[in-house]
Amino acid sequence: MPTGTDANGKLRWGILGTGEIARVFAAGLAETERGTLTAVATRSRPADDLAEAFPGAEIHIGYEALLADPNIDAVYVATPHPMHVANASAAIAAGKHVLCEKPVGINAEEAETLVEAAKRADVFLGEAFMYRLHPQMARVCALVREGRVGRVRMVQASFGFRKEFEADHRLFANALAGGGILDVGGYPMSFARLVAGAAVGKPFRDPVAIKAFGELGETGVDHWTAAIAHFDDGLVAQLSCGVSVALENVARVHGEAGTIEIASPWLAGGRAGGPTSITIIDADGEREVIDFPRERHLYAFEADAAAEAVAAGRREFESPGASLADTLGNMRSLDAWRSEIGLEYASERAAGAA
Repeated sequence: MPTGTDANGKLRWGILGTGEIARVFAAGLAETERGTLTAVATRSRPADDLAEAFPGAEIHIGYEALLADPNIDAVYVATPHPMHVANASAAIAAGKHVLCEKPVGINAEEAETLVEAAKRADVFLGEAFMYRLHPQMARVCALVREGRVGRVRMVQASFGFRKEFEADHRLFANALAGGGILDVGGYPMSFARLVAGAAVGKPFRDPVAIKAFGELGETGVDHWTAAIAHFDDGLVAQLSCGVSVALENVARVHGEAGTIEIASPWLAGGRAGGPTSITIIDADGEREVIDFPRERHLYAFEADAAAEAVAAGRREFESPGASLADTLGNMRSLDAWRSEIGLEYASERAAGAA
């Protein structure tokens, strides 16, 4: 079991993977209050720019070396989707706390395996939906709970961008569990579930039915898709995502008395941090803007929330972060979305045939 902090009370982080998201997280760690980057691991010969991208971090060749490092308390898993469960499980087995990039598995069954492993080992496990830990999401939930726009009846959320098709790119490769739903669809789905929960005083709520349509490309993954999620009180969420289409990338909560609009729900003004805002529009069209000036790097919030949980002896995020039950509910909802459009990965078919 890791001690939890260094001599200065900071959680000592190691990163598995050296790609783009690993570098973004490292930049976020530099602006945390409760964490420090200690080491990073690459599977092969380190690139020439690793020292610059991960300043002050020890560079390990091979993930096993980092997991064996006694100076690491927590591990951030920044590897491709199909490797998340294996890499996070190895970190858990080594007694490390884990923050895993989304999705924690390519389906709910994988996620359940990981959650059970973390519970048995008594370590923290969190899914890295960084947007959930930015202050604007806590404010959105508070506005919904307060009934600021009345009873919530509809939610709209989208996350999509256009990437030129490359069959072997992680966004399109079947072997890498590519496609819009697993890459960015978890954001609008988790937002809808968060708001649906807040509307009835709960941390989250799962839909009772999901209908969807989408476009599968030549590699068999979704290029774009839209879904309707229906909740038990009649609340309806309109969700869309894609890796081949530029979407609006906003979120709206529609109540009987008005609308809450979040202009930058997922990146909150930018990964590096930036100003963002929430707009409340009442039934008469009057607008109130709630500004959120830049505080720090977007990814610093989730790292500090994880460190705070560890320090308090908790083994999961508190809302609006994703608890373990919330993570599993989101994965089941994504499974249902995928099923609606006929998206099954080759690895899943192979596992089913075994």
